[in-house]
Amino acid sequence: MNDRAEHEDAVRARLSALLAEFWFDVDHNGGSGAAGYFTPDARLRFEEASFRGTAQIAEVYRARAARGPRVSRHLVTNVHVLESESGRARTVSALLLFAEDGHAPRPRILPALVADVWDEFEFIEGRWLINARWIRNQFLESSDDLAVPVK
Repeated sequence: MNDRAEHEDAVRARLSALLAEFWFDVDHNGGSGAAGYFTPDARLRFEEASFRGTAQIAEVYRARAARGPRVSRHLVTNVHVLESESGRARTVSALLLFAEDGHAPRPRILPALVADVWDEFEFIEGRWLINARWIRNQFLESSDDLAVPVK
């Protein structure tokens, strides 16, 4: 394996782990640490709703938690690194969301959402951070099932 391929494999592994860490925080901590995965001036977009900077991103997840008890599992897969060089990377991944308001266990067996997640990362002070994220819904039963604004 050449140096370039090893670098790409290492970046893919680290970004895949970072995505899993992010969604774990959302599922198990209500996203209380979500803003810490973003650069200070990051953009976060859910379909038509757009947020800028870590303060607005933190507010999205505070509002999500304020809705009350919620059971969610964000399953990320098919992480594809589109570009990786000079401390920047772009990925697209598939997100499957199983979620309902209330306490576990919930009766839902179908995903509430299947989406493509387009991320741009920057390597800052020894760690990868999300500089831009756009979640584009591909399959959505009802936007009422989502705990974040989409418009």
